[in-house]
Amino acid sequence: MPQIGRLFAVIATVMLVVGAAVFLFFRSSIASEGVYRVATSVGLDTASPERHVVPEDFQGWAVVHYGVEGAPPLREDGEALIVEYPASGRLDTSAPAPDAEGFLQRGYYRATPGGLAPLSRVGDIWGEFSHRNFQDLFGADDGRSTGFFVGSMREFRATEWPTEHRVPVGVRERATDPSEG
Repeated sequence: MPQIGRLFAVIATVMLVVGAAVFLFFRSSIASEGVYRVATSVGLDTASPERHVVPEDFQGWAVVHYGVEGAPPLREDGEALIVEYPASGRLDTSAPAPDAEGFLQRGYYRATPGGLAPLSRVGDIWGEFSHRNFQDLFGADDGRSTGFFVGSMREFRATEWPTEHRVPVGVRERATDPSEG
């Protein structure tokens, strides 16, 4: 009987190690583009990978508002959509919002003089969110915001959710304009 207990312990340990490895792989920025390549090679329709790039010394909330009329589009480098944040951490773009399910397709990076340095979803990135700002008359998304916090867990816990950044300024003004009642 002790051999059966030992066998179960080995199986449980192997499952735990494999599970942790899979979890860490999918939380890494390397996985986002790899998953995209595999999915598209077998014919699955999936959201394009995104590279979210924050400035070198950035710490705090990074928020992007998609579908903002008059804002510049995002650029692509052939492999991914590039989302480059300014020092404020707030970016408006006319690009359409990606699928909300695309969180696995996101890689997070810090711009450095030597190139892009990957940020870890396990230790550098916290509080990821995808928020539908408003809908058109037919219920379709008319705008979406996504964001994440860059810093330590202690810094994340000490900060407030970025409510002032959750909705683009023009949309907030439209939503609160009493003449549109």
